[in-house]
Amino acid sequence: MVLVERANPTDRLDVERLIAAYLTSESVKPRPERITWAVEQVMKNRVGGVVLVAREKKAVVGVALAVYSPSAEEGRLLVLNDFFVDPLWRRKGVGRALATRLLEEAKAMRVERIDLEVTPTNANAAAFWKSMGFRTGGRTVYGRDIL
Repeated sequence: MVLVERANPTDRLDVERLIAAYLTSESVKPRPERITWAVEQVMKNRVGGVVLVAREKKAVVGVALAVYSPSAEEGRLLVLNDFFVDPLWRRKGVGRALATRLLEEAKAMRVERIDLEVTPTNANAAAFWKSMGFRTGGRTVYGRDIL
């Protein structure tokens, strides 16, 4: 049975490994320095948020990284930036357990809304999040690289 809990410092390398695997699965070249920086920002409370890990026995098989973002429009917002379950552990309840714990953490933080993005080609992820009660926000996400 999978156990989901907040990541601790000894989980950092496993968290970074899974985030790198997530990025690779989305056809994004992982940049280790960015991954380390993002994980440290949340785990060392430099920004509000949460890093969750899913464990099967002692192995970390899933990860969720979300950051708190105050919004004048949305109120207390949690943005789920990274969510990944090791492919060998999919369809075994790991993702559902991670998402359920994320919702519990959000309620404890008095978050009013959770936002996340799914790439248009990831139909499985879209179906999963819909099954968890998430809906499209009716907006288009724009971005621009600065550096």
